[in-house]
Amino acid sequence: MMWGNFPEPVTITQKSREMVAVNRKAAEMGLKVGVKCSSIGSPENHKGCLCNKAVDSGEPVCITYQGPFGQSYGYWIPIPEKPEWVIHFGVGNVFKYPEVQRKIDKID
Repeated sequence: MMWGNFPEPVTITQKSREMVAVNRKAAEMGLKVGVKCSSIGSPENHKGCLCNKAVDSGEPVCITYQGPFGQSYGYWIPIPEKPEWVIHFGVGNVFKYPEVQRKIDKID
């Protein structure tokens, strides 16, 4: 999987919620191909899942939320060649990113 070294779990998930691929971090956390992501952990963790929205619209869906390290982001990105599949991952949920002090100008 292209996301093999990404420091957070990444899955390719079908609309049915069956995971068809997981990166190394996801595997280390116990996520497995063939398992429904919605069966992992508490049902509360899956409230607000936007997989269907991403699949139905064919457009990426992003959210922000307060994670264990502060502001976090969740993504469901449709795979055009597989209309029922999304790449699903979060940023800032299981990995604390180093902070740097720099100013980035707004891009118009």
